[in-house]
Amino acid sequence: MILRYITCSDPREDTPVNDILELSQFTPNTEIAVQAHPSKMSFNMPRYKWFTQILKESLYMPTAPNIAVHINMDWCDKFCRGILAPELIDMFFLSRYDGTPVIRRWQININGSKTKKFQTDNIAALLTNSPNREFIFQYAAPEYHRMHKLDKTGAKFSVLYDTSGGTGKSTRNWRTPLFESHPQGYAGGLSPENVVENLNKIAKVAGDRTDIWIDAEGKLKIPGTKTFDINRAKQYINAAYRWQQHQK
Repeated sequence: MILRYITCSDPREDTPVNDILELSQFTPNTEIAVQAHPSKMSFNMPRYKWFTQILKESLYMPTAPNIAVHINMDWCDKFCRGILAPELIDMFFLSRYDGTPVIRRWQININGSKTKKFQTDNIAALLTNSPNREFIFQYAAPEYHRMHKLDKTGAKFSVLYDTSGGTGKSTRNWRTPLFESHPQGYAGGLSPENVVENLNKIAKVAGDRTDIWIDAEGKLKIPGTKTFDINRAKQYINAAYRWQQHQK
């Protein structure tokens, strides 16, 4: 199993921009994922300004950082009707000088957001019209039928297997990739301390696949707070990257 990305989710505007950009270069497959929802990232809010600065400065970096956006709440509902929230449009179309999108991966947190609407044809059209971006749908058992319907459209998408629904609770059993032709990520309780143990378990179900990634969030915080801990993130990335190197 090869890790496409080692994702660090939910750094916030209290983390300096330079620290985020430095972290993004820690390993070639490090990915920074920012949580986007109207209660925190509407126009002119601190997170919107902070993230916009990250995107602008990333344009001048020799090595393009891996940046993702995770869409939540009302913006998730809009996406599930085939609509991109106005606050996300400029970010969505922002490109580097070679034409590649600055934000290559967009995760739709349908399970965590508990969105009721899922207009399969509209979603498939949005995905098909944006072939140079990767769209990820957060998965838990209640979402199976939605994913199955989307799969039948032939649209390209990825799946994040996260039985915790974004709560960070650990799971005892990781599932074999659900849709054979779609990349799959794994999330739920991953930490610097347990990531190697869990990678060994994931590798048993993922086999030789090279389209796997992992995503940590809650246990990258300073314990007892919601503050993203750069040092814990580096420990998590380093442990996962070293694990991958030993697989070669």
